Amino acid sequence: MNLDYAKQWCDALSNDTNALAGLYAADGDFCVERHMMDDHMQDTISDRAMLHERLDGLANSDRDNGIGIHTFTAAEYIGDERYGMIHWDYTCEAASHYRGIPADGKTLSTKGSTFLQFDGNGKIVLESTCTNDNPIFQELGIPVMTVHYWDADFDPAALMAG
Repeated sequence: MNLDYAKQWCDALSNDTNALAGLYAADGDFCVERHMMDDHMQDTISDRAMLHERLDGLANSDRDNGIGIHTFTAAEYIGDERYGMIHWDYTCEAASHYRGIPADGKTLSTKGSTFLQFDGNGKIVLESTCTNDNPIFQELGIPVMTVHYWDADFDPAALMAG
């Protein structure tokens, strides 16, 4: 697996849930733990029907879905054919809402990462995604404070200073 694979995964997530589903192992043999909680296993995506139910809204095959035009762009792939991390950029143009917060047609953007584990056939058996929601919340006017070490000019050596 490499950056080309990461681009394929991001393109499928953005545009074609059927193509995305084809990247995963057989139903019951994969887990998308985006919604997984120890006491709510029924929230965990582990078959194609649930994958479609939960992720079709991100695929832009229906540009008039009323929730915005989602684009995931692979920025980096770290890993090999067994385990990998995709760092991606996310944009939603003409967003109606984000996580239940009205967006009034704004363009929203942030970054995220997705960890993938593959079986011997190169199919995804585990996906775990983390999205940095704070920039979007800030774009929507929610007073989310970020820590000083998130500043672009922050010097990590300052953490070691006495």
